[in-house]
Amino acid sequence: MQNIGESTNDFNSKHASKREKDLFYSLCEKNPNLIKTKDLKNALLKSGLKSNDNRLYDLFQKLDSSGDEIYFKDFIKIISSSELLVEKALRGELALPDFSDFSKNIDKMFKEVIKNKSGELASYIPPLAKVDPDQFGISIVTVDGQVYQKGDFDVDFSLQSMCKPFNYCFALEKLGLELVHKHVGQEPSGRQFNDLTLLTRSLKLNSEKKLTSIPFNPMINAGAIMTAGLINSNDVYENRLSFVKEQYGKLIGWSAKGKFDAKFPRFNKDVAREENFTGHNNLAIGYLLMATGNLPGKKTKLKKEKDNKKDEFDFYIEPAVTEALKLYFSICSLEMTSTEIATAAATLANNGVCPITQNRILNQKTVRDCLPVLQSSGMYDASGAFFQEVGLPAKSGVGGGVFLVIPQLMGICIFSPRLDKQGNSVRGIEMAKQITSKYLVHMFDGAMTNADRIDPRIPISRWRANSCGEAIWAASNGDIRTLERLASEQKDLSVGNSDMRTPLHLAAAEGQLEVVQFLIKQGVTPVADRWGGYGYFDAKNNNHKKILKELDRLNIKFLQPIHLVEDPDGKTDEVANYDDELMVSELLFAAAGNDITRIRQLIAKGVPVHAGNFDSRTALHLAAAEGNLETVKLLINYNHPLNVRDRWKSTPLDEAKRENRLQVYNFLKKLL
Repeated sequence: MQNIGESTNDFNSKHASKREKDLFYSLCEKNPNLIKTKDLKNALLKSGLKSNDNRLYDLFQKLDSSGDEIYFKDFIKIISSSELLVEKALRGELALPDFSDFSKNIDKMFKEVIKNKSGELASYIPPLAKVDPDQFGISIVTVDGQVYQKGDFDVDFSLQSMCKPFNYCFALEKLGLELVHKHVGQEPSGRQFNDLTLLTRSLKLNSEKKLTSIPFNPMINAGAIMTAGLINSNDVYENRLSFVKEQYGKLIGWSAKGKFDAKFPRFNKDVAREENFTGHNNLAIGYLLMATGNLPGKKTKLKKEKDNKKDEFDFYIEPAVTEALKLYFSICSLEMTSTEIATAAATLANNGVCPITQNRILNQKTVRDCLPVLQSSGMYDASGAFFQEVGLPAKSGVGGGVFLVIPQLMGICIFSPRLDKQGNSVRGIEMAKQITSKYLVHMFDGAMTNADRIDPRIPISRWRANSCGEAIWAASNGDIRTLERLASEQKDLSVGNSDMRTPLHLAAAEGQLEVVQFLIKQGVTPVADRWGGYGYFDAKNNNHKKILKELDRLNIKFLQPIHLVEDPDGKTDEVANYDDELMVSELLFAAAGNDITRIRQLIAKGVPVHAGNFDSRTALHLAAAEGNLETVKLLINYNHPLNVRDRWKSTPLDEAKRENRLQVYNFLKKLL
């Protein structure tokens, strides 16, 4: 591969930034002047973005007409319409930087949860009792618009109670928090979702000074009927429903061109009809709300009949009740897919901005006011236990859906129609628990505090680098204060890097006596590195006598290391210096793990491929030692020196030979 400086195709244009050059370079293979069109497409799709993403529409149109190869000057033009999004994708800076790894883990959970066939269908609404009980789908949409889909993610199902938090948001947007909560409370009910009991809250602000009764919260039926009644209460039903449908369309970014499709969301008249036929309890709730004087809408007074000769009367139903119930039943009967609902949940996670269109749909304050109520009351009378274990705002519906909101990260929707006794999807609950048992997304999780769970916001390679990097660098530099802080935070000071080199190894190698003493005091047990060497031999090889004396006190039988190379020959290439030590460690972990995607992302960030750590170990050393031929070829394509030597004068070829990586050894041998 030529040096980048030799490019003649505008790569060194004065108008091109280093950032743009790094992005382009990360996709280059053998020719530094051009990239393959398919490589750019694949890089974007592997990041979790979709080709039908509104933000990438123009870019993919240009790619489809650009041919098989793209020169730098054309690359700049192609990405211009969405450059920031492309940059985040290529540099691994989207909400889920390790999207591929995340997807694999969710796939494993899905395969495990699908085995659970417990629970029953919602039989009291006949259309819901006829659905396939084995349907199971999950969709995840991040605040950056990454999309994960599995199973029956494209199956329409009715919103049912999942509409409640969104209706609450629509009411808040129209009327404001103070006015809405004159009609509905914010407290968990401790009762069933369809209970007729209301909350006696406060003195009514009028001359009568009467106690007023209101629903406990917007997530139970009484509160949901009230909030439905609050939405454009003076308008006719058709216009009110049309308004609600349009808001849902905006929440999910339905139209790429910003046009409202009147057919969306789908309206299931059969479900709405049966809701009406079987909704006696809800009708009772409506009249109970009417009795309190709090239900908004048009109210009609009964006129006395002038000529009432017979002992009979006309039956009367209050319009305010029927209008509120009709709208509520209709919204419950709207149908969406798990991906659409996950997108709406992601809009909540994104402070009211739809991740697909980047349009603000809800005010930040609306979202802030909604999520606490959703957290406390969204899962019926199982809300407390659910939040304790899962720790996320969530809402379920008897249609079989459950959606979760992870603020600043993603929305999740799981669809599986078998329900537990509380009316929650059995698989939906289990899937939610699986996710929070694997990932640090519980609202009260402290990032980087649990080695058994992963923060999905951090690439795996960085996670590993974080776990050891700070301590190792501090030890090698004699930074005792940092080590004291890490110890106070209960961080593991014996964790090793990609070569199993620990803080004790580096402190001994660099003659940091105070650090060695501190680590021993902390109870750090010496462990062997990749080659069987201990800190004792690092001290011995570098003639640090005081440290040897200190380590002799441990009385541990040390094995003879095998990482010394006798009579090195050939040219020794210099290791590149790079200021960000953590990124260097991350690059080495990525090379050791054969993580091609992350290596490209780090290159896009400007990290030199031949940057070395404290032991002068480079990515090529690690790739060769682990036998990762694909990574070896990639690094060499990026001009990684072949004869670079580490602390012990070993080259990547030496590593391949020592570890018996024959494919890598033969490949490197041919190049020398």
